[in-house]
Amino acid sequence: PLSSNKRTMVEFMKAVDTLLQKGDFILIYPEEQMWYNYRKPRPLKPGAYHLAAKFNVPVIPCFTEIRTRKDYDEDGFKKLKFILHIMKPIYPDPEKTLKQNKEEMQKKDYEAKINAYEDAYGKKLDYTFEQSDIAGFE
Repeated sequence: PLSSNKRTMVEFMKAVDTLLQKGDFILIYPEEQMWYNYRKPRPLKPGAYHLAAKFNVPVIPCFTEIRTRKDYDEDGFKKLKFILHIMKPIYPDPEKTLKQNKEEMQKKDYEAKINAYEDAYGKKLDYTFEQSDIAGFE
């Protein structure tokens, strides 16, 4: 999570600017938190898209597919296989405002994650909870 301290955020934005100007990458989880072994894409927060639009850099959508293996680890839990799906970059549109780009990039990223989920698991995404949504507990 980002800081609520204004001074810290000013320094953070300077660091982001410096890194992006150098052509470096920044890894941001736009859903604000990682949920242990949860298979479904989580609703996204706008912060990462604000940064991408502000600094005119693309967002690279990623989705982690989690497959449960048949063998067990030393603690008796089923082993997992993680498959990272990296999709086509989403670029800000120079003809659009910061707000428009932020919203559109967020929407396109979420759609890419939904498509990756549905392709990976062969079913439509819905948010009713089933035990199989947590890898290793099916």
